[in-house]
Amino acid sequence: MYPQKLMRPVVVAALMLLCSGSVLYGSVHTIQKGETLYALSRKYKTSVAKLMSHNGIKDHRKLQIGQKVRIPGTSSGSSSSTSSKAKAPSLGSTVGRGKTVIIDAGHGGKDWGAYRAGVRESSLNMKVASKLEYYLKQHGFRVVMTRRSDSFLSLSRRASIANRYRNAIFVSIHFNATRNTWVRGAETFYAGAAGRQLASSIHRELARKCRMKNRGVRFARFAVLVQTRCPAVLVECGFISNASERARCVTSSFQTTAAQAIADGIRKYRWR
Repeated sequence: MYPQKLMRPVVVAALMLLCSGSVLYGSVHTIQKGETLYALSRKYKTSVAKLMSHNGIKDHRKLQIGQKVRIPGTSSGSSSSTSSKAKAPSLGSTVGRGKTVIIDAGHGGKDWGAYRAGVRESSLNMKVASKLEYYLKQHGFRVVMTRRSDSFLSLSRRASIANRYRNAIFVSIHFNATRNTWVRGAETFYAGAAGRQLASSIHRELARKCRMKNRGVRFARFAVLVQTRCPAVLVECGFISNASERARCVTSSFQTTAAQAIADGIRKYRWR
């Protein structure tokens, strides 16, 4: 056992390292109100899966304010072999190689889409679309966004963007609304045979992982589906006209889960 006089500086030094967020095994981040693993993954240039594995987190939706999260691969004392392993692509990172996904965040600008209790559909669409882009890139897909800001695009313009690319699919992100406030759940629309297969793959993952009422895969002749030459779908991620579902839809954790589910559906889709 060390003498008391020697213990004090050691403890102080350790505390200083913790407070600075830099220890031998990497940085330590203290969770603040509203923060998510998705946000941390973007900040520290890692993945949600690595953060969960590194910290033994089973459910990314159950973070606590004040919780300490260790950031993998940030230690300055790492060996060169460790660094090379951190940079190596994951097993699933090449799944999307040579494939393009056009992500269409529905509405935008002067077109808010559905609007309930201060919630704009166009804003929710953009949040899910941005997260979906991140997860698809993790699997090696090329991603094209029809919009990245709160701007207005015509329906024909959205379709024309998709029609520039080969070996591509088109996914339009939306949230639903109706006069009947009791209606809830997810539904996915298609207009052609190839679109139906894509819609089924995405919808299966979305309804299951978000634990939503399954309103099914449906045929519809929406302009963005009919005018797009590649397989195209329109995903309705929930009803903001339903108070309880709206309360879920506005949370970052739900948006992350929805984006991950849609990405999984795209990954499992059988490309032609």
